Amino acid sequence: MSFSLPCLHPEVQASTKCARTRKGQPRVSLLRMHARSIPEIKLPPVYHHGFNPPVDLPCIGEEFAEDTFRKILEMREEWKAQMPGDEATVGAMPELKALLKRLDLHYFTLGATHNYMIATEVHALAERIDEKMQKAFSSLYEEVRKVLERHMREPVRFVNGRHLAFRIFSNEVIKTMEAQQVASRVHSSPHYDMIAENLDWPQGTRMNHTISFTLPIKLPPAGHGLKIYHAYYDSYNDVWVDMDLNPIEPISTDQAFQLDSHIHPYKTGVLALHSGFELHCIPPFNAPMYNEGEVYRITLQGWGIWTDDGYWNIFS
Repeated sequence: MSFSLPCLHPEVQASTKCARTRKGQPRVSLLRMHARSIPEIKLPPVYHHGFNPPVDLPCIGEEFAEDTFRKILEMREEWKAQMPGDEATVGAMPELKALLKRLDLHYFTLGATHNYMIATEVHALAERIDEKMQKAFSSLYEEVRKVLERHMREPVRFVNGRHLAFRIFSNEVIKTMEAQQVASRVHSSPHYDMIAENLDWPQGTRMNHTISFTLPIKLPPAGHGLKIYHAYYDSYNDVWVDMDLNPIEPISTDQAFQLDSHIHPYKTGVLALHSGFELHCIPPFNAPMYNEGEVYRITLQGWGIWTDDGYWNIFS
């Protein structure tokens, strides 16, 4: 899908086609200069995704993160087990999924999330658990909203006023040496995020103007992060490109594992914001067996999309 602004004067539309530098950074000033004299134009938001590394945004302090961690543990009865590979963002990995099932290697989610559930299931769980989630984490959600709003310089709101969900890795599932060895080398399937397509949006909403964000609440002693492969899906022009923005053939999962990559390290309390269109995955959860001490990787996970009424709409 190509990105274009509706109802533009030809001179303005021409300027948008060359409004990117070689490194993919958008030059919005030219468009905005033209738009000042055309009041009916709805400008896209200041934050543009694509070709940009994740942005680290300090969000909460250490005490706030520890308090959130404590509340998540207190809601243990609401954790829902998930098998790696079941996410809507990733492709099927039948052989790997069979191995993980045999070893009972799973992780958890807390809250309603479109990444694992169809819309009716999300609605049903949200109806049941939203009040409890809001009571425990409303101040956290507001910090996230404010941080995103400050960075993107556009108003941010929660879809249907609902809570955001957590993804929880715990070494409580690592009970044997074999399980520990497998967990230490298993990645999620490389993917880019298209979760917004699972929700209903106003007509004309552009599915290529999205964000993904992760707020680490608790990290393992060895650290963790986001694995980013050196290929991007340019959703504005519906093409795959390499790091120099040269068009390439679409990347399969097998091919992705052969690509150069790097880890963007997470920091507790620091929100990592990216487009979701960088080919990426969760790297291995390298933790000891449970009898050697508890280890967690807990993150708040969300996505967002910009709608033409001038809002970023965030959700899990």
